[in-house]
Parts: sequence; C-alpha cells; structure tokens
Amino acid sequence: MTTRRTPLDPAPPPEISSLDLNLLQAFDALMRDGNMTRAGLRLGLSQPSMSHALNKLRKLAGDPLFVRVPTGMEPTPFAQHIAGTVRDGLALLQGALAHVPVFDMRSSNRNFQILMSDLGEMVYLPRLMTRLQQIAPHVGLRVLQLPRESYREAFLSGQVDLAMGYLPALNAGFYQQKLFEDTHACLVRKSHPRVHDSLSLAQFVSESHVLIEPAGSRYSRVARPSSTVTLIEHHLEEQGISRRIALRVPHFMVVPQIVQQTDLLATVPSSILSFLPPMPGLKLMPLPLEAPRFEVKQFWHQRNHPDSGNQWLRRIVADLFLRTPLPAHSAAGAQAL
Repeated sequence: MTTRRTPLDPAPPPEISSLDLNLLQAFDALMRDGNMTRAGLRLGLSQPSMSHALNKLRKLAGDPLFVRVPTGMEPTPFAQHIAGTVRDGLALLQGALAHVPVFDMRSSNRNFQILMSDLGEMVYLPRLMTRLQQIAPHVGLRVLQLPRESYREAFLSGQVDLAMGYLPALNAGFYQQKLFEDTHACLVRKSHPRVHDSLSLAQFVSESHVLIEPAGSRYSRVARPSSTVTLIEHHLEEQGISRRIALRVPHFMVVPQIVQQTDLLATVPSSILSFLPPMPGLKLMPLPLEAPRFEVKQFWHQRNHPDSGNQWLRRIVADLFLRTPLPAHSAAGAQAL
C-alpha cells in the first residue's frame, strides 16, 4: 500500500535517471484536465500509456499524485505543491527550444574548423575566403590537418565543424553532400625530354615518380583506400602496374616545383586544373590507363546538422564547388597549367 505524503514531509532522494520529459508532460496534462482520457488526447497517448506514465511517476515521487474520484482524477497535496514548478520548468524548456539563435553572417565572429588536406587548401581556400570576406567579414576559419583515421574522433569531440575531400571512412553518423566527381591525371613539366604530346603506359612505367604520402598514412595491401593517393596506388597494384617512386613527400604544395625542375612525374587529382591558378612550365596529361573515379564531398556530423551556422557554411561550400562536369582531358593532348 502506497503511503501518502504531505508537502511538509521530507522527500526521498529522487531517481533522476528515471525521469524524462514525457513523464513531466503527462503530469502537467493530468493537472490541467483532471481526466486520464482527456489528458491522453492532449498528448496523443492512449489511456494505457497514460496509466503507465502515472505509475512511473508515483514510484518516482513516492506519492499517489492523483486519486480517482467520481468526477475524474484529483491531485494530492504533494501534486498540487509541485505542479507550478513542473509547469514553469516545461515552459522554460519550450521557450529555450523555440529561441534557438539564428546565425547572422554579417555580425557573427564565429570561427569554423574545417578538415582538409594541403591540396584541399590550395583548391578550396582561396575561393572560400574570398566569398567569406565579401559576405561575412568577421567570420573566421581554422583549417586542421589530421591523419584520416582521426577524423571521426575529431567530429565526435566537437573539434571540427566540416570536412571536405574524398573520405570514404566517414559514413555512419555523418551527413554528406557530393560536390563533384574527379579522377587522376599526370603532372609533367612541359620541357620533359621524353614525354611530349602524349603519355604511353610504357613511358608512365619507365619514368620516375614523386608520390604524395601524407604523414601517418599507411600503404599496405590490406589497408582500405582512405584518400585519393591510396585509391590510385591500390588501383595500379590491382592492374599489376609498378613504377619507380624516386621521392615521397608528405604535402602536395612542393610537388609542382619539384616536377617543374626535374623529370619526375606526379599522379594527382584532375581537379587542380579547374581550381588552381596557372602554373608555368607544367602540363596535366591523361593517365595512359583507366583510372578510378571518386567523389569529392563535404561531410558533417549529425550533431552539427541542425546548427544554423553550420548550415550556412555548407550552403556557401555547395554554392562555390557543387558541379557535375568533370574536366575533360583529350586523349591526344595535354592541358597546360
């Protein structure tokens, strides 16, 4: 038998872990309507569901809360004592949810944190920063470079707002938007003594190459391709194509200058043709084999999905980089950079 408690009796420690918003809403509805059926209709709950909620509340409060009378359900003194606090708390919570701050690009000084590779910095940042300075002069960006296996944890910890690139490992728990498709091409200096207007497979194999190998990356036979570099390397291995890697560097930025001053070849994403400024003395040539296509996307975690600032930044990125055509490379000639 449940012992009725008066408002002056000391309350036992509440089981807060058992309390949820639905129980408080059920309590408030019963206080308002004094009837199980009408209270259930107010909340869209059946009478059995309301009875279940009331039983949980009684157990949590150590008080009957409501007793049945001919006219419906009458609140106990303890229920009357807490009713105002419960109603005020619900109103406060509803008010807080209804007034989520809206991002104002003209006045915001928010700093967004974006994950991208150094090649991504060269491709995306100039256009992105130019647009931000035009429409949101006080908004800042912080670009992070982390090992690909650390991306997920960076999002989960709240360290990152957005990521851009080819990131097949970001799946469960993430939203993504395709920006464009890409493939690989070969970067060669215009005055190369052996590679002229076309590049044959025999030339590709016989020449020495520079490989962009980001810090922390692993190129094992069993590793899943996690970047455009590992993607093309695995593809060449599957085709039985091997070539001499004369130089491995952790960043792309130095590669154009190296290729410009040596006979080394570099296999890079074709998108550099569309986004990077002209690079004198270099040309981008089609690979002499069918290269895998890949999708460049922007990624964000589900925790950032409703954030108005994050939504705004995603729209800016899509507006700048969302496109469908892939730069076409003539099989007979090279594209000058």
